[in-house]
Amino acid sequence: MIPFLLPASLLLTVFFLYPLARTVELSTQEFSRTGRASFVGMAQYADVIGDERFLQSLGHAVLLAMVGGLMLFPPAIAIAWAFNQRLHGERVFRFLIFAPVVLSVAVVALMWKFIFHPTLGLINPAFASIGFGDLIPILLGDPRTALPAIALVAVWHGIGIWILLISAGFSRMPADVLEAGRLDGAGEWKLFTRIMLPMMSDLFRTLIILWVVQSLQAFAFVYIMTDGGPYFSSDIPATVMYRTAFDTGDFGSAAAMGVIVVVLLMAAALVLNKLLKRDSIEY
Repeated sequence: MIPFLLPASLLLTVFFLYPLARTVELSTQEFSRTGRASFVGMAQYADVIGDERFLQSLGHAVLLAMVGGLMLFPPAIAIAWAFNQRLHGERVFRFLIFAPVVLSVAVVALMWKFIFHPTLGLINPAFASIGFGDLIPILLGDPRTALPAIALVAVWHGIGIWILLISAGFSRMPADVLEAGRLDGAGEWKLFTRIMLPMMSDLFRTLIILWVVQSLQAFAFVYIMTDGGPYFSSDIPATVMYRTAFDTGDFGSAAAMGVIVVVLLMAAALVLNKLLKRDSIEY
């Protein structure tokens, strides 16, 4: 057993445990402009917890997870269910949905940044050309819409993966159970809501936890599309950490932010796992 676990343990140590331990060590140090470090203990954590901008970014991360989750899961479930029904032209739909997944985050973020551009893009000029320009704000330039616009792009980029995972859940449905439901007079909607979704509750619990974790890692989308703006309205912890470390050179505070985010992520995963856990259904 040990020889089989050794490679995984080595990778875990090199790529997770050591960086985490090093980050914790950095978070207890303060760096001067000359790069000299001095031990300050938990003082960095006290400063970070009292930093209004960091706390605001945590709220934005929660909002990004919630808004993005609402944009992601209903259409992903509906499309995965439709694929399970053997649609006409299914291959074309699959290509259109999965194509964005192969693009890099940088390409997708830049493309949508252009699409959202108020004068050179597609959305605002299109509405302006038909006389409804006042109805659409400058999506990345308005504090009310910047974060939802980023969430939309993140969902558009990755929804194919989530559809694939949910489709795998639908394909594992036992045919005899569904057939028995149909023989008892249940329609497709009732089968979907009363049998399929409850039987996939464990899968959805895992996917929701993964989405929450992933939404906190949307650094590239935010950094490229808005850099946390306008007026810091789309800042998430990762962008605040980046600016703290590389714009101001305060690596100790940035490391403390990273440790706090890791702790919050683990706590959120545990709480969500507890709240969403249901009696497992074996099939």
